[in-house]
Amino acid sequence: RYSRAIFGNTTLGPLSTRALVAPSKRWLSGVLRENVKVFLTADLELGDLLQPTAKSAQEGSSGSDTVSTRGDSGAGFRGVKKDVNKAITSNKTFPNPNKFLYTDSFKACYDATANPRRSVHDSASNQRGPSNLMMGDDFDLASEEHGIPCRYRLTARPPFRRAGSNGFDYALHNHTGLWAGWDYAPTFANSFACSVLTLLYFVGEIREVVGKLQLRGKEMALNVGKGERRDMNVSITAELGLLFHLMGELSVNGMIQPDSTTRNSRMKGQVKAFVPSNFIAAFPLLPEATNLALVDGVAGAAEIARRPEAFYRFLMQYMERELGQLLSVPSILPAAMSETTTTARNQQGQGKGHLIDRMQGIGFLSIIEYARGKPKISTSRALTVDMAYDQKVLSGGVRNTNTVVRFGEVLRHSLCKESPLRAWCDETRSYEAVVQRKIATSLPSLVSLSCCCAGRKADSHGLQFWQQEGVRNWLPEFIEVRIEVDRSITVRELTTREDGTDEWMTFGQELPLADDFFDAWEGGDLLSRENLPIEKSYRLESAVSFVRTDLGGAPAGDALHPSHLTCGEGHHVVHVRKSANLEIEVLEKQLRRIEKCLVEGGSVPDTGEAADDDRLTNISGVSLHERRQHLEEQLRTLENKKETKINGSDDQWLLLNGFVVTKLDNSDDVRSFNAKFKEPSIVLFREITKSDKVSVTVEPSKELSAALSNTLAQDITVPASAMRTVSISTCHSPKLTVSDLLSLPAKGDLVAIDAEFVCVQPEESMITSSGSKEIISEPRNALARLSIINCQTNEVIIDDYVLPQEPVVDYLTRFSGIRQSDLDANSSPHHLVTPQEAYLKVRLLMERGCIFVGHGLSQDFRVINICIPPNQIIDTAEIFHQKNQRFISLRYLTNYVLGRDMQQEVHDSIEDAKAAHELYIKALSLNREGKFDDYLVSLYAHGHRTQFKLGVANDE
Repeated sequence: RYSRAIFGNTTLGPLSTRALVAPSKRWLSGVLRENVKVFLTADLELGDLLQPTAKSAQEGSSGSDTVSTRGDSGAGFRGVKKDVNKAITSNKTFPNPNKFLYTDSFKACYDATANPRRSVHDSASNQRGPSNLMMGDDFDLASEEHGIPCRYRLTARPPFRRAGSNGFDYALHNHTGLWAGWDYAPTFANSFACSVLTLLYFVGEIREVVGKLQLRGKEMALNVGKGERRDMNVSITAELGLLFHLMGELSVNGMIQPDSTTRNSRMKGQVKAFVPSNFIAAFPLLPEATNLALVDGVAGAAEIARRPEAFYRFLMQYMERELGQLLSVPSILPAAMSETTTTARNQQGQGKGHLIDRMQGIGFLSIIEYARGKPKISTSRALTVDMAYDQKVLSGGVRNTNTVVRFGEVLRHSLCKESPLRAWCDETRSYEAVVQRKIATSLPSLVSLSCCCAGRKADSHGLQFWQQEGVRNWLPEFIEVRIEVDRSITVRELTTREDGTDEWMTFGQELPLADDFFDAWEGGDLLSRENLPIEKSYRLESAVSFVRTDLGGAPAGDALHPSHLTCGEGHHVVHVRKSANLEIEVLEKQLRRIEKCLVEGGSVPDTGEAADDDRLTNISGVSLHERRQHLEEQLRTLENKKETKINGSDDQWLLLNGFVVTKLDNSDDVRSFNAKFKEPSIVLFREITKSDKVSVTVEPSKELSAALSNTLAQDITVPASAMRTVSISTCHSPKLTVSDLLSLPAKGDLVAIDAEFVCVQPEESMITSSGSKEIISEPRNALARLSIINCQTNEVIIDDYVLPQEPVVDYLTRFSGIRQSDLDANSSPHHLVTPQEAYLKVRLLMERGCIFVGHGLSQDFRVINICIPPNQIIDTAEIFHQKNQRFISLRYLTNYVLGRDMQQEVHDSIEDAKAAHELYIKALSLNREGKFDDYLVSLYAHGHRTQFKLGVANDE
């Protein structure tokens, strides 16, 4: 560690006043390793060489190129053992590690927040593995002495820097190359929802069913027919299905993204991050969401730390209602299956609702016992279990701080609560002291726990249980729950002793009720004695945690972890268990997508046309063949692991923190809460079957979800009728005949596209002490106009104005050409549609195989909330672009290349789309003549001379 008091300033600048890297996170680049390995022995660590004595520093050794190993005064290293000093040759000189520390070439060698996946770290990554690079050698959360570990810190994308050739590379922050994280800043409205949406994506039953229902929103919307405009009719299930489709497409298209210069990047999926803007914009339109204070800005809303718990509970209940709106119970299952399944459910006490209730619904029996009156009995069902922390009940009321309260004890108390209170008794006509009991009467296949202890206003006693000292993994990976014959609850959890052996701990308590107390209420959700006891085994499946960033001593901000984001209350992260079957499914889809690209021949570099395509897509046929071979090897490896799996070895944990996705080797990271910055929010356990030494995960509701999906089976491709939409304002539909729908652009046809936006959340910025402007949060835009032209016929097939689902704060008329009257739902003269209708039209053309031509399309598709395969995108902003140079605006390109001016007053999306298509035709012509490269050089030279200002046409 360096101290300013000892060293002061050097010719290389002031030395750090604290350790640059915590010991548990220190790692070295391959370049430095190669330079210092010549003098290292087995007994000498690199860390010893980074601590020069005061005298050596004062003599300037911190800035010299070499350091001598002579044992004279001031030339040694503090902390090096005597026998090690003797082992070093007395006249040996070696590169000074301090010089590496401060030179620009190796400034990332010791920086824990530096990007560990750049090429300078490749040799280190091969030795340490990708997960340890960010985490340090010690994986234990409690060992992090200097703030929050990198994998938990909020990583921010620089404002206005999005994915592109010179843009932000999400793949650098994604270890998996398969699963998409989210890119939705915590400063955006309702950003807390991202963690819950990601959690639900990894619940297979929900992902499968909502995927089948993504195009049936009109049938499931609960507020249809109540006088609301159709843009107010929202189906959460359908919106969730569309979002999951986006996430799936991001994963599938990961291996056909353009080539990257990063080492080995061709063999890894370049998965971008999803933006749930459409879902989050639609969610606040539900009256229930506002009434329950789930939306930001509503009075009485819960603090952000606890909001995901309420949001998750609301989603489950609302989706269950929408499924009920769509289907009746008998129509969900075939008749024969319905009878057998119902009988089995009755024997196990499962619910009678639809998918959500049958999967995770729990029946509860509430009993209020009066001192002198008859008890009151009632039944209810819940889709989540609220954890209850009662210090008077847990551990027998022992208040000794050394007593460890286990998770199983808290869960047992939560499933069989007993609390004293005062209540009104109708018989005695007075308030009496009563005992209220709430007892679980059924066990679901998926247990959802609301932890109820995150945040400043939550139960502090509950958080103390999770963060007990001396208990590393308080959350168990395996539990067993049993409903006894007397209806009491027994919970067992698998713990690990200090010697590394496993031990089952049992927590149970008999109910102080008579044996015949329940006889009068048997039936329904209350099982008869013949069906008891019931026992189920569960395994930890996923968890949402709140990372508190306002702890004292948190590290200062930097480029990727800015202080204005890390000094807030905190953010949420998600841990999920990813099975080998799911990974194989996604890899097979990636392989089929590569084979489709190769079959279509758009990337084979043997023809002149292919060369044009290579310029447009930046991906070569050679690269696709290499990627296909790599995927085939991965699939063979996974299949072999499945055949020899032991104790769930085929499963892997993932940590999703925004767009940072990290692989975890085991469940210790998700189970550990002894670090003060991590607070639990939602925990999911899935039922498993156990045999001797092997734990095999089963999905009891898989049969149900499969039957439901088959019953609802329909082609999830968008029908051509999606082009027929009725205007919200004029109530007129476009004049499209059947022949027009049949003659829509097909596979390989070019369509020119352009979109205009309005601002729904303004930019947030601050003025620093130096007078410069620092952007805290970039503005958030919404789609306002969509124009698409059939390049074969030059006909405008889509020109829709889109009514945003959020209030508009700036119409950006100067740039978009949109005025307030254009988006008036009552008086707009244009064809006004909803965002979902506009999305479906673009998706229809994508599924038909059309190729989109436009300028800056990454931003357009991002706001539309759709993922277009790269081989169906031709972006003139990328074509007319030199590496490491600025991107050129469409107006300047039109002025220089086409010799005319445009956008003189306001933007017009039809004009922009036509100009982009003309630029593409010009680029093809120049490329065939072999003049494109020289033309691009002259374009940038002209731009630098004119500072890319307009009004200067091409005179050549």
